[in-house]
Amino acid sequence: MIFEELNTRTRSYMLEEFRAEQLNLATYRPKVLTPKGEAPFVGIMEEHLTAGNEATLTVALSPSRYWVETGTRHTRRGPVSYFLPAVERARVFGLTEFNTWYVRGLCRSLMEEGITECEVYRAETSYEPRGECLQMEGLVLNVADVYQGHRARYYPEDTKDPHALSIPVGPNCHHSVRRRTR
Repeated sequence: MIFEELNTRTRSYMLEEFRAEQLNLATYRPKVLTPKGEAPFVGIMEEHLTAGNEATLTVALSPSRYWVETGTRHTRRGPVSYFLPAVERARVFGLTEFNTWYVRGLCRSLMEEGITECEVYRAETSYEPRGECLQMEGLVLNVADVYQGHRARYYPEDTKDPHALSIPVGPNCHHSVRRRTR
């Protein structure tokens, strides 16, 4: 993905915001992370927020022992078993999480500068863009609203709001934010 302001300042805010979330009782973790994945998770995230990107984070999170690879989906026709390889779980999670912290860190940086607006852009092409993502592309948004919308669409479970402003909008979203260019 192309993160236009992935610099030392943004990274320091990304790491600071991540560490602050770790102190919260409602710390986000994917439901399919195993105990063996949970143990190194914080260290891996901190390392890649400091000096990596979504691709390096994905590789670090790829061992199959970190993920539950099988499950059951409930469909109209009843339960269906599935297998989703750890490498795919890591790819979606690595992309989404790195972007989530990039957005949070950049918004914090922009607010510190007194900048009030940011623009949503496609940071990488996607195989099949979601409708909700396509509606966001090019929008100019209030930086504080984006900052406050951190995970609001999908976490915490008991307060999630599927209509909330959240960039990325959910797993595997390829949209991010940038300094307004117009």
